[in-house]
Amino acid sequence: MRVPTQTFFNRSIGSVMSHQAKLNEQNTYIAAQKKVITAADDPVAFSTIQRLKQDLSMTATLKKNSDLAENSNALEETALDQGENLMQRARELLVTSGNGTYDAKAREAVAKELEQIRKELIGVANSRDANSQYIFAGYKVDTQPFQVNEFGSVDYHGDDGIRNYQIGNSVQVAGNDPGSSIFVNIPTGNGTFLATANAANKGSGVIDEGTVIDPVLFNSFAGETYTVSFNEPVPGADVEYRVYGMKPGTVTGNATVKIAAIDSKDPNFATVAPSAIYPDTTGPNGNNVGVSFSENPVGSGKYDVSINMVLASPQYDTANTNAQKIGVDGISLEIDGLPKTGDGYTLTQYVGATPYQSEQDIEFNGIKTQVKGTPLDQDNLSLEPSGQQDLFATLQQAIDALRTPGENDTAEAKRDMSLNAAKLQLDNAFNVVKLTRADVGARLNTIDSQREASADYELASKKVLSQLEDLDLQKAISDFQLEKTTLEVSQKMFSMVQDLNLFKYM
Repeated sequence: MRVPTQTFFNRSIGSVMSHQAKLNEQNTYIAAQKKVITAADDPVAFSTIQRLKQDLSMTATLKKNSDLAENSNALEETALDQGENLMQRARELLVTSGNGTYDAKAREAVAKELEQIRKELIGVANSRDANSQYIFAGYKVDTQPFQVNEFGSVDYHGDDGIRNYQIGNSVQVAGNDPGSSIFVNIPTGNGTFLATANAANKGSGVIDEGTVIDPVLFNSFAGETYTVSFNEPVPGADVEYRVYGMKPGTVTGNATVKIAAIDSKDPNFATVAPSAIYPDTTGPNGNNVGVSFSENPVGSGKYDVSINMVLASPQYDTANTNAQKIGVDGISLEIDGLPKTGDGYTLTQYVGATPYQSEQDIEFNGIKTQVKGTPLDQDNLSLEPSGQQDLFATLQQAIDALRTPGENDTAEAKRDMSLNAAKLQLDNAFNVVKLTRADVGARLNTIDSQREASADYELASKKVLSQLEDLDLQKAISDFQLEKTTLEVSQKMFSMVQDLNLFKYM
């Protein structure tokens, strides 16, 4: 069969070009050291490779987040450790200074050390990270969270934000705790009650914080402030005590109302006082009387206060920012804040006149407490529902208590009450820090566990990825050399055929 010269030429050049293209393609795979570069190489493998690369990219991001979360929690752990040591020292000082053997000079030395501890704790609460961001400021990392105001108290300028880090596909971990939850919102007293003494007390009576012995019964009287009021039934007689409860009713204002003094010897006492003991309702007034507010004149900021519908005096004046005593017929109330017309409170008698004995159990409404010392006529000791107070105010309370003047029993009782409350609140703060440190430790453990899981997943994914896309270099180079030899042979044959010419043999 005759093969035209042009056809032979085209076939030869096509063979050379084909081998050249294959050689170039093999060179591309060898240079990339990959056997799958495009979807045309292996559609299924290519799709899997793309997914694995996305997963590995996400894993790298999660590892960075884990590092950030670990650094943040480690910084917090260091700060909390410092704070815990300072609080421990403060409590030791309160325990030793409250034993009654310290004189004014010794108490002043303790007060000065507590002032220094307070300053150091403010510094701890304002700790910053390597980027000069405040670690206890919530989201407001560029704002100093704890600032001393012009009155010497500490204001919180952060927020309640918690910065979470994604460290796993479905795992988040907190990188901080806001200062509000660690240093600010600390329960007062024993967490249920705060024991207080009236500032006008003349005796040396002190009351403990009380314990709940019947939770169901106690909860049915939730929200009441209880006052143990002491009276001489007749001048010079042994004192008796009564227990009253003050509970808000319909209240739209923002005022606190407490018993300031009870004088059962007042000739009109029966007019305004409960005449029965709860749950008994006999007598003209039953077991409770009402306390009400009415602005007079309207818009003046001055309020008429009535006890059992009997007008008390003087008027309560909201322009006076101090607590004010308002009374009538043997009942005196201490009022503070901003009431509104129509606000009402209920004063209930839970324990009637009972001879007082020091350290005798006093039980009512599912509560048991004790009073010790020597209370005098018209003294009052109270159990208020536990509220919240910042750590720095608690330390200042202890400092002020240590500087309470006087060495008599009355001054000693006031110091004891205040110092004991400060110790309990310091214990509450200490427990908050301990629980927070436990949370931080748990978060660090979670970060370690998730980092290990991410490392295992990364190793497995890289192994599968290598199997899918990595090139067998030894085989690829062998194939490349073979293709190169084939190309060279094709080129040589093409050259030899191209040189064939009949004129060379004529």
